[in-house]
Amino acid sequence: MDLPTDVLRTFVTAADSGSYTDAAAIVHRTQSAVSMQIKRLEELLGRSLFIRNGRKMTLTYEGQNLLVYARRILQIHDEAVSSMKRPEISGKVRLGAPDDYAEPLLPILLSRFAKTHPQVQVEVTCQPSANMLQLFDSGQLDLLINSNSDVPKRGETICRDHLVWITSSKHLVHELDPVPLAVYNCGCIYRELAIKSLQGANKNYRIAYTSQNTTGIISAVRSGLAITASGKSTIPNDVRVLGQSDGFPDLPSIVITLIKSKNSITQAADVLANYVAESFSELMHLNENANTSKINQK
Repeated sequence: MDLPTDVLRTFVTAADSGSYTDAAAIVHRTQSAVSMQIKRLEELLGRSLFIRNGRKMTLTYEGQNLLVYARRILQIHDEAVSSMKRPEISGKVRLGAPDDYAEPLLPILLSRFAKTHPQVQVEVTCQPSANMLQLFDSGQLDLLINSNSDVPKRGETICRDHLVWITSSKHLVHELDPVPLAVYNCGCIYRELAIKSLQGANKNYRIAYTSQNTTGIISAVRSGLAITASGKSTIPNDVRVLGQSDGFPDLPSIVITLIKSKNSITQAADVLANYVAESFSELMHLNENANTSKINQK
């Protein structure tokens, strides 16, 4: 019995995403094609791999076992292909990114990149955008993923993200007047857009909490200390999204750009830049769809 790698790749993607629809977008196939591949794999093995309950899919015991082996098979396969196709690409790339995108998006993106370019070392720095620009301009970064207003001044636009208001799902802090805000330190585009939107709607607010990192901001929201503005693709669990029905104005979108250093760009950095430009929008779109589903369920 031979297990085709393309079918195993579809299986792993479906297991990770929990959805044939999301898996189809990642492997660039139709939903029906993904369903047929999974059915073919189940027929080859004589085992059911998924338990389907409406839109939700969970792995069976046999599916969980296969997932472990499938990951190992695909990793070795991708390393072999990469070594044959691009054995010359190696080196270190210094990548900077806002920390609100670090946890939900970068691990997946860099994991995929490492499978196809195992000789490239990626050194990641995650801080607020204002700090990242300073590091980039001082020559400490080769590539920078940057959050901008609607009119970006630098870099290549790779995608957009919608800003939304979020509050604790267990508190009513959003009903206070003035409403308390948790914001990043001065210079953050999220802070500027949040304050501008509230002022435009004549809604009273006060700065209740400031932080340099996303962890501090989200902790303040979860504890019921304040509300904040968040990218829709990076909404954490156990929070509630606020809208016009709650008395909050719509927030604008932000533009995500990729900036390349003109002085230190290498072949490895150029390859990673192309990969980020191609993959970031896809991952953000999948995260946004998943978060939209969570919002609708709540």
